[in-house]
Amino acid sequence: MSEFFQENNENNEMKNTFYREVIERKPEKSSRKFIALVLAAGLMIGTIFGYGMDNFLPNPGRDANNVYAAAVDNTKIVYSGTVSPVVPIAEKVSPSIVAISLKTRSRDFFGRVYEGQGTGSGIIIDKQGHIITNNHVVEGANDIIVILHDGKELEATLIGRDSQTDLAVIKVDADNLTVAELGDSSALKVGELAVAIGSPMGTEYAGSVTAGIISGLNRTVSIGDDSIKLIQTDAAINPGNSGGALVNSEGKVIGINTIKFAETRVEGMGFAIPINEAKPIIEDLINNKKVLRPYLGIQGITISKEEAEEYKLTQGVYVRVVIPGSGADAAGVRRGDIITKIDDKKVLTIEDLIAEIQKHKVGETVKIEVYNQGNEYKTLTVKLTASND
Repeated sequence: MSEFFQENNENNEMKNTFYREVIERKPEKSSRKFIALVLAAGLMIGTIFGYGMDNFLPNPGRDANNVYAAAVDNTKIVYSGTVSPVVPIAEKVSPSIVAISLKTRSRDFFGRVYEGQGTGSGIIIDKQGHIITNNHVVEGANDIIVILHDGKELEATLIGRDSQTDLAVIKVDADNLTVAELGDSSALKVGELAVAIGSPMGTEYAGSVTAGIISGLNRTVSIGDDSIKLIQTDAAINPGNSGGALVNSEGKVIGINTIKFAETRVEGMGFAIPINEAKPIIEDLINNKKVLRPYLGIQGITISKEEAEEYKLTQGVYVRVVIPGSGADAAGVRRGDIITKIDDKKVLTIEDLIAEIQKHKVGETVKIEVYNQGNEYKTLTVKLTASND
């Protein structure tokens, strides 16, 4: 054992000597001169080579105004020098985005009046001063103040709103408004750049810009009693962003920011109404037209796979009520029928049925397959009427 300790001590001394020798050893003068000459020569060669590369070879990044471009599957990603691609997008779109300040008044049981405040965002869509926002932003508001990009405050009037799509149109009287350019939400692809512009957490943060990507398309999200298909993005959308713009790499509005998942276990899940879905609703609201939606004329519930197996039923939509005078009533749909197909597409849930109906217009016809109480499958032609909502 003593020999083991002795041997290890000797080894440690050798190691200590070795490390100490390396750390403390100093180069001789001749070595230092040689190293200095090598460094100087390397610096000179690098300078000459760099000058030649910079002046005699094409360099698209030398001028800050030049544009770098890359092409991937015919998709052109363009940015300028080292500047973020979000900068020109924000410069183009921000003047078209407004902050909205609201006041609400309500009475309690004893007749006392209470005032509340709220904020949101909006998008200027024409020179006449029409601004689109969310219905939940302006619902119940008595006074609506719009704050332009330059800080100017204007009173706004409510033109129309639609609770089912969560859209609303307000209007201001002003000249020289900067109008946003609307894009095509049907051309979106998952993974492409998305920029959200709005007024999160109050008007003092008006014009805030956040960036991310398109995380998903056609996401079905329930808002109250309604389900709508939305664009999903990880660009930060916070309270007050509602009604603001979601724009693409060309600075075109492709969505209207509406909600986000606010849970501690969820991060970066915001949603926007696709602009293509919003356009016809906005047009109807501006023209003071009732928003007409195709309507089958039934109230139904989903028969799940488990329920179908338990009660020996066909999976589909069970008809609880047929609305008198509706297209379904005229076509012969009866209470207790189970809708299994629409236009040859299988129907498994009430959401499937609604989604297919919404692809049509009022006055168009659809073919539905029902399984009736006589244990028969029948195909019926239903003319879609307008919903009373």
